[in-house]
Amino acid sequence: MDDAVDLNRKHWDERAAYHPGTDYYDVEGFLDGGTPLPPEAREEFTPDGNLLHLQCHFGLETLAWLREGADEVVGVDSSPVAVEQARDLAKRAGYADRAEFVEADVLDVRLDWTFDAVFVSFGSVYWLPDIGRWAETVAAHLADDGTFYCIELHPVTHSFVEYAGDTATIGWPYFADEGIEYEAEGSYADFDAEFEHTHAVDFPHTMGGIVSALADAGLRIEFLHEFAWCDFQKVPGMTEDDAGRWWADVDHDLPFTMSLGARHG
Repeated sequence: MDDAVDLNRKHWDERAAYHPGTDYYDVEGFLDGGTPLPPEAREEFTPDGNLLHLQCHFGLETLAWLREGADEVVGVDSSPVAVEQARDLAKRAGYADRAEFVEADVLDVRLDWTFDAVFVSFGSVYWLPDIGRWAETVAAHLADDGTFYCIELHPVTHSFVEYAGDTATIGWPYFADEGIEYEAEGSYADFDAEFEHTHAVDFPHTMGGIVSALADAGLRIEFLHEFAWCDFQKVPGMTEDDAGRWWADVDHDLPFTMSLGARHG
C-alpha cells in the first residue's frame, strides 16, 4: 500500500507542476475574477466561516470559496509540488493572509482546529486506499453542526471505458477489494501532455461505500444528487456543450457526476 501511495504522489507531483498552465484550469481567468466552481456547487453549498479543502491539488477551488463567502480556507494535499503551487497562487490572487496550505496525507492529517465546512471535489475519492479513514478525517475536522460538501465523479463512471448509442463498454470493476494499477497517459487537463510518471493506482469505491463511510463517521447525509454531465471528456464518444460540460452520446442518460451534502452531529 505504501508503494501505491508513493507511486501516486509522484504521479501528482508531475501533474501539479503542469496543470496551472492548462486551459482546463484557466488560472488567468480566475485571477481576472472568474470561478472554477460549477454552478451546482455554488447553489448547493454556501460556506460560512472557515473551510477545509481535502485533496486540494494546487488550490484553485480552495481559493475560489473565499469569493463565495468563506472567511478563511485551508487546503491539504499530499503533493509537495501542489502545495507550493497553491501557496504561490494565493499570493498572486491576493489571498495569502486568508489561505493556508498543508502538505499531508488526508488519511492521517489531524489539524489542531475544526472547521465550519469541509469540501472535496472532482478526482479525489478514487485515489484513497481507505474510504473509512477518509470519512473519519472529514468528521474529525468538522465543528458541531458543520457542513460537508462533495462534488465528484460518479463512482459508476470508473467502470466504463466507452459509451455509444445504447451500449456501454465495461472495462473496470465497480466492486473491487484492492487497488487497480494502470498506465495514465496524458492528463484530464491535457490529453496530449507527456509525463514521466504514467503508472498509477486507483482504488474504486461504490456509492454505498462512500455514503456508509460518512454515516459511520457520524455525519448526517442531507442530500445525494446525480448528474449526466462530466467536467472533462471522461471516455471516448462524449461531446462538449457551450458551458464546457461533456455528455455521453447515448440513448439514455447515465450518471457522470454526483454531489453530496452532509452535516456533523
